[in-house]
Amino acid sequence: MEAIDFKALQEFIASYKNKKVLLTFHSMADTDSVSSAFGLARYFSNARIAAPDYITANCRRIMERLGFGENLISKEFDAGADLVVLLDVNNFEDCGVFMKELERFKRTILIIDHHTLSKVEKENVVIFNDESYNSTASIVYQLIGGSVKMDKKLASMLATGIISDSAEFKNAFPKTFIQIGELLEAGKTDYTSLLQEIQHPAAPETREGFIENLFDSNIKIINSMLMVYGKADVHANMLADDGIRIGADVSLFYTTSKNELSFSARLRPPLDKTHKIHLGKLMKGLSPIIGGTGGGHPCAAGAYGPKKENKDKFLNAFIERISSV
Repeated sequence: MEAIDFKALQEFIASYKNKKVLLTFHSMADTDSVSSAFGLARYFSNARIAAPDYITANCRRIMERLGFGENLISKEFDAGADLVVLLDVNNFEDCGVFMKELERFKRTILIIDHHTLSKVEKENVVIFNDESYNSTASIVYQLIGGSVKMDKKLASMLATGIISDSAEFKNAFPKTFIQIGELLEAGKTDYTSLLQEIQHPAAPETREGFIENLFDSNIKIINSMLMVYGKADVHANMLADDGIRIGADVSLFYTTSKNELSFSARLRPPLDKTHKIHLGKLMKGLSPIIGGTGGGHPCAAGAYGPKKENKDKFLNAFIERISSV
């Protein structure tokens, strides 16, 4: 693995500008990872985007509202690419079904990420990993801003990626605010309007259900942290977000469908650093309990699988892990 600085990153992507490039990201892709891929796809002349599996419902809704169709994202790993760019993740383990493909890939793999650095034991990996950015979309915007036409659609997409990973700007740096200002101007929009795209106020009936679910949820103090958890009738991810907004330190909510059990977890920054909790790793580690997969970021993650009968086992295991940090 070779680590490079920003200038070297600029030179590196320029050398592949007209070559065949595959852009991909972590399992259960969020708005930051997907918007970063759309940004870089505009830079390269022959790029394709592929997702290892699920794209979050909120990201899919933002894509639809901004005019980025799901047909633009493949589910097939292109082993014939000259370069694979791995966005918003710095290891292969969190890349779902693409993990084996990445391990087998012989040409160069470029990683662009902003999380705590992981070491990839593979000689063909080049990595730019900088925690001074709040999001991968922030890195990509700085990387391509002067090289591509930043139209309204792309500017808004990149801005949603930066905002969505900012935890309402609790996770932000001076450059974050500068970039958001530039992207709002390029997107011919304002912050409140863009926030509507991200937060998407649900129908009154749905919000009524959210409130009822919150009232019915369980609350306990674990390891000096306030945790709220329970069932969500719909959109466990949104209810998990709401749990943090109303004052919880940790939230975990689940939904059940005909074939699947799905969990969404959130953690209030900077508890990931002070308590050394990485929800993405935690949810991935627990996902075999429900026979599925999981992953995500230090403060936002999910897991899903078909073994609905193991709901309580998963909940108890999650609480036990939080208790032990």
